[in-house]
Amino acid sequence: MENTLSHFQVSGLEIKLTEDKLFINTSISNEAFALRSVDGIGIVDLVEQYNICLWENQQQLKSSITPILGGITFILMGLFFGYQISPNAGIFIFIIGVLVLAWGISLRKGIVEPTLKSSVRIMMSGGNRDFMFDKADTNSNSVAEFVAKVENTLTAFHKKNS
Repeated sequence: MENTLSHFQVSGLEIKLTEDKLFINTSISNEAFALRSVDGIGIVDLVEQYNICLWENQQQLKSSITPILGGITFILMGLFFGYQISPNAGIFIFIIGVLVLAWGISLRKGIVEPTLKSSVRIMMSGGNRDFMFDKADTNSNSVAEFVAKVENTLTAFHKKNS
């Protein structure tokens, strides 16, 4: 059994550093990287993905305005027609307005506030591997300490083996 030097875990991602390897467990894979093949490690904030999600939310908010305003208009028309012209037509228009308003409100409720995701990037000569985690997780603040420990171990490992 190898001696664990450092350990990092958030929901969906667990990374363990030993003297010779880096073990990474995600919800879909379990991988091990030999330290001799790892050139570096870092943290990357996925700001572009976050901005895309924010833009999509703004578009959904904009698209929900039309049915909400239409529903309010139909409700007011239904009240006017029901009181002034024909109660049956007014009730029908009022019900349509309520349904359209409910649809517009449900569009707004379906919008989920995005969270900033980050990833631990493992740099190797063959390319980079990113392992994503949620920055809002309570344990995510310990990732910087973990990355520093891995960097120190990598430096010592490469000095010892060069």
